Amino acid sequence: MDQEKEFYRSLPPVDYSLADAVATDVIYKLFIHPEQEVGTILTEENVASTNLDKTIPTVLLIHGWTSNDNSPWYRPLRDSFFRLGPHNVIYVDWSIAGNKSYDVSSANTNPIGKYMAKFLLASGIPLENIHVIGHSLGSQTSAFIGKYILEFSGKKLGRITALDPAGPKFEHPLVPPDLRLCKNDAELVDVIHTDIQLYGFTAPIGHVDFYPNEGKHQIGCPRRDKASEEEVNCSHARSTHYFIESLLTKSKAWEAVYEEKDYEVTVRVKEESREVTFGHHVEKSARGVYYFETNAAHPFLKVEQNILDRTA
Repeated sequence: MDQEKEFYRSLPPVDYSLADAVATDVIYKLFIHPEQEVGTILTEENVASTNLDKTIPTVLLIHGWTSNDNSPWYRPLRDSFFRLGPHNVIYVDWSIAGNKSYDVSSANTNPIGKYMAKFLLASGIPLENIHVIGHSLGSQTSAFIGKYILEFSGKKLGRITALDPAGPKFEHPLVPPDLRLCKNDAELVDVIHTDIQLYGFTAPIGHVDFYPNEGKHQIGCPRRDKASEEEVNCSHARSTHYFIESLLTKSKAWEAVYEEKDYEVTVRVKEESREVTFGHHVEKSARGVYYFETNAAHPFLKVEQNILDRTA
């Protein structure tokens, strides 16, 4: 484990000159009801004229490296949003640009984010109604969506939720906030850290940064030195499971202190700590670092309220 941490810390910064993405590398599929099995293909040219209701929340789901829109978290997250009420849910597939070497794919987050910003602005959807949710490299892509929307329109995206944003190469000291995810990228940037110092970004970078189980090895995941090839992403992927559960249930997180010394990270609850709601229903005014513990298996969150129980 320590050798892996040293390896990821030693990686050079993202080299954005390696980017080779083009606009057609991004595919958008719109879903507007839970029975819909095939998404409606959207483009920058047709998005303004589709049956997309601009008055309801629009959610974009953005996968990470070596994945696509068949990513296992897309469908359950989509269905949970529909259970909450009417939504436009857009599956993003940027796998053409995102399934190359990590060096190239990490660089492609910049132009892919630019193309997606132009797409969203062409849609005419009010920016406050847009919620971008990205996992890993998808979180870094989300950052560039926000940066380019601000550059092109002078206004900020409504919300970015970063599910264990990619850390390797982006955490290098020579990568400034304007070339990676930061709290300036949307009106609300909330971050869930579940694999710090390895695949995930370690330090707090949002308005609200959640560190379940200190953001380290997640309870119920096998140790990385014992994990199979399929299991090595377990902690990295837990961010998606926790967020999905947070749509239909409410659980608490406690204000914490993040400390890093000699590359050892601790996240400890403050005395007289404030509480916030974890995940999708986090209070818009919340700021800072928050800690909570999970269960080892589904349901992962220690639930205080079922959102769909209107009498609770």
